[in-house]
Amino acid sequence: MKKYPLYWLIWSFALIFLVTATGEAQNKSHEGLVYPPLNQPQPPVPDRVELDNGMIVYLLEDHELPIIDISVQIRTGSLYEPADKVGLAAITGAVMRTGGTTSRTGDELDEILENLAASVETGIGDDSGSASVSVLKEDLDTGLSILADLLMNPAFRGDKIELEKVQHRSGISRRNDNPGAITRREFGRLIYGADSPYARTTEYDTINSITRDDLVAFYQKFFHPNNIILGVLGDFDSETMLAKIQEAFKGWEPAEINIPEKPKVPETYGKKIALVNKEDVNQTNIRMGHIGWLRKNEDYPALVVMSQILGIGFSSRLINSIRVEKGLAYSVGNNYGAGYDVPGVFFIACGTKSEATVTAIGAILAEVEKMRAEEVTDEELKQAIDGFMNSSVFDYDTKGEILSRALRYEYYDYPQDFVEQLMAGIREVTKADVKRVATEYLHPDKFTLIAVGKASDFDKPLSTLGDVTEVDITIPSPSPEPVPEAGEAETAKAKAILADVIEAHGGLDKLKSVKNIITKGKMVMNTPGGMMELDGEVTIVLPAKTRADLSMPAMGMRISRIFDGQSAWMVMQGRVQDLPTAYVEEGKKEIFRDSIPLLAYISNEEVSAQYLGSEEVKGKMADVILISDTPADTLKLFVDQETKHIIKKEFQALTEQGPAEREEFLDDYREVSGVMIAFHTVSFDNGEQSAEITFSEAIINAEVAESLFER
Repeated sequence: MKKYPLYWLIWSFALIFLVTATGEAQNKSHEGLVYPPLNQPQPPVPDRVELDNGMIVYLLEDHELPIIDISVQIRTGSLYEPADKVGLAAITGAVMRTGGTTSRTGDELDEILENLAASVETGIGDDSGSASVSVLKEDLDTGLSILADLLMNPAFRGDKIELEKVQHRSGISRRNDNPGAITRREFGRLIYGADSPYARTTEYDTINSITRDDLVAFYQKFFHPNNIILGVLGDFDSETMLAKIQEAFKGWEPAEINIPEKPKVPETYGKKIALVNKEDVNQTNIRMGHIGWLRKNEDYPALVVMSQILGIGFSSRLINSIRVEKGLAYSVGNNYGAGYDVPGVFFIACGTKSEATVTAIGAILAEVEKMRAEEVTDEELKQAIDGFMNSSVFDYDTKGEILSRALRYEYYDYPQDFVEQLMAGIREVTKADVKRVATEYLHPDKFTLIAVGKASDFDKPLSTLGDVTEVDITIPSPSPEPVPEAGEAETAKAKAILADVIEAHGGLDKLKSVKNIITKGKMVMNTPGGMMELDGEVTIVLPAKTRADLSMPAMGMRISRIFDGQSAWMVMQGRVQDLPTAYVEEGKKEIFRDSIPLLAYISNEEVSAQYLGSEEVKGKMADVILISDTPADTLKLFVDQETKHIIKKEFQALTEQGPAEREEFLDDYREVSGVMIAFHTVSFDNGEQSAEITFSEAIINAEVAESLFER
């Protein structure tokens, strides 16, 4: 053992004592400090002018950069669209821009704006519409004229309407892909009611029912100058800018506007527990809460402080308890729960692993009860007030935010100094105030609660919390087009033609003897990145199994899509992903639409068939037969009048972009085991080529391993 001189040990202990004492003093040095109150911001105040036509204009000069931004708010929203046309407002707002004006198409506007490095946008949300332009100062006249033209003279061109509808259908088809989105959507439906304008969702039928006339009528109802608030920010002279705005909107006359009263939100509510069971996830998304309050509420400052302490920010109780101390969640928190003109929704959101679901819910509810039962600490109160006051600097950090807030307060009829009033109120909040509003406004015994996750992995059954309703999130299929009533002559002719078609394809006995079909060849698919060529092998085992194996040898990529009759999944690079329920139903229809099982089924007397006339298909005359009452819904067959082969099919298919009107053109028929099979097919979805398939080989009734359809 090494020995040290006595003086060295004494000196070392002295140093340790000195450092420790100094550290303790430093650690406590802040306790005696007194900080002055934060200075009250003195933001610039925009000028407000009301034009002769009723338009309200806010002007805020900012000469730092040679840029001018104009923003517009319109009193409208999806809250006012008919229940059978949900999506109308959003489509109207989008096509106002993409559809261009009566004098210039949207594509022409794109080119003009691109050359100016400028942008013009329009849109309509839940309870307001918006438009904006951002241009260099030197291009103001062009940008302002485009904005005014779009607001006053939108063209609503049909091709852009259809494109927007396709995008909405695509969104519908993917809306169950994200558990968080499911949680938000279904929580709203539980809070407000599924039919409430605050919770309605677009469906295929509501989108399909929207016409150009609907867009025009919706626009004409709301878009008038006396229903518009316009704000301008940037490098301009206010007097000159005002003159330019008056000139740009010259001739746009005010009109009488009968805006309906906003729909009411439920005034009473009770406990609800709901489950969305998703087998393909290992985490649970949780949301719980109830109808909230108004920002105009005199208790709003205390509610803000309460919300800060409970679940906003990294120093909140929910974060410290649920995430840090108990390790039950990777994300947890609440919102303020306030609306401007209708009560908002107070909710707590949490994401946790499946095995901690019910424990996490119980821990959250305990924190809410604790907030109601006990006063918060002095430190919590101070942190919450200081945190809010410090964050309020972002209400003034840019002149853009200042102008945006001025428009918002004008829109909802709030005083322009509302945020200053709120901060003054928050400074006066006490611990007693926090406990009082928590007790009065928070009702955990009446929370609506939804959990989206894999129920079989939960630590306890969700039912231990109360009665549970399982939510069905199946996406409703679009309604089929009405089938015209057929006369006896049309039905008889269709049956006679179909009898010839069955014989031309091998005869009923041969068709019914087919147990499976294996096809190999090339597939060219239309993808977002362009046409992609793949090698493919498809195995169909009748009546209800199919497997498609696609590969790109050059990239070493292989994708398999399997449907076992009950469920569907995809395998890519060794990873398995379940396909949505809608694709399971589509898988059944895809099998049946193949000519062999289709023709074998058509012999059934219960099938409805009618002759629709003749039509030319790629230079050949074809008889058109409408088939209904089948497992694949309704479809049209186009039969070559000479060969009696099916040369075209028309039906509604479900694609990754949503439902599509599909046309399949078939040719190059060859005999395989006594059955005629088309070796070449070209498909079009909504008029655009989606795929081309060329078989190199087809096999009927081969040995097929059951393992092909096992996970």
